[in-house]
Amino acid sequence: MHSTSFYKPYFWVTFMAYIVGLVTTVVIMHVFKTAQPALLYLVPACLGASMMLAVVRREVTLLFAYKDSEATPVKGAKAVKKE
Repeated sequence: MHSTSFYKPYFWVTFMAYIVGLVTTVVIMHVFKTAQPALLYLVPACLGASMMLAVVRREVTLLFAYKDSEATPVKGAKAVKKE
């Protein structure tokens, strides 16, 4: 198993926001006695937390410019033609 030791602020902030969103969903569900879609609270919590962290760290442009790394070719795999 591979371990990385660098600081991951966006992961931890979003992880905590996800927990807060889940707790909010359960509390609202019990208070109003109706089922609630969890995404109604999870998405704003996670996106809002990431955005607030980017604003505080002055990294908003970096947050919006994020690109996932290109997939590395697997040895022996056929190449896919892009047309």
